[in-house]
Amino acid sequence: MTLRFFLTLTGFLFANCNNSGQHSAAIPTGGSKVLKKIAALTDKSNFEETEIICDTVYKSRGYKLTLIRFDTTNSNETIPNTLFTLSKQANGQYLPIYSDSIFNTVQEVHFTDFNNDNIKDILVQNISDVRSNWTYYLYLVDTAHDKLKRIKGFEEIKNPNYLPQYNLIDNYVMSGKNWTSFYKINGDSIKNFEIVIDDDQTENGTYGRDYKKAIKTIMTKERNNR
Repeated sequence: MTLRFFLTLTGFLFANCNNSGQHSAAIPTGGSKVLKKIAALTDKSNFEETEIICDTVYKSRGYKLTLIRFDTTNSNETIPNTLFTLSKQANGQYLPIYSDSIFNTVQEVHFTDFNNDNIKDILVQNISDVRSNWTYYLYLVDTAHDKLKRIKGFEEIKNPNYLPQYNLIDNYVMSGKNWTSFYKINGDSIKNFEIVIDDDQTENGTYGRDYKKAIKTIMTKERNNR
């Protein structure tokens, strides 16, 4: 199956896309048939699919998560190679309620609350760099309305870690000199506080003190901006 043909099908599938500029939307009921056609027509040697029934994560919601990697040979992270879909069970069948075209190298998914609403959100693996620093797409889950919201720019954060006590995101990045930076979800995008702490990994290093100072500085600014 050619990439052009896939994009034609997905273009039809996303006909009801919103105006946010994201390649994502709640997809129509007939979308499930289109997904099946994509799977049926794709070269099986160049195809990978992961399916996760989410009953243990979202009880009584009837959610199923699917990743269809339709081009396992594509290494250009600027070109989508995977279709991510969340479906909901109704009348004995799963109907897609949200879909997004992404780039994915390992079909790994994590469920972690990233906005302090006590509902686990969905992280889908994006890439891993040469130092094994991983990035993810983040989808905030709204179970009350059966909706997902993709957070733009989240996939730029390496090794993201949520700090619920501060409602912040930090990370620890392996590099020539390991470092940490700080972020926050702001609407549907990421706010970067532009603070970077280097860790020289010495016994008398200042990383711990600098980390506490950074948190204090950020929280003070956040309080003053309210």
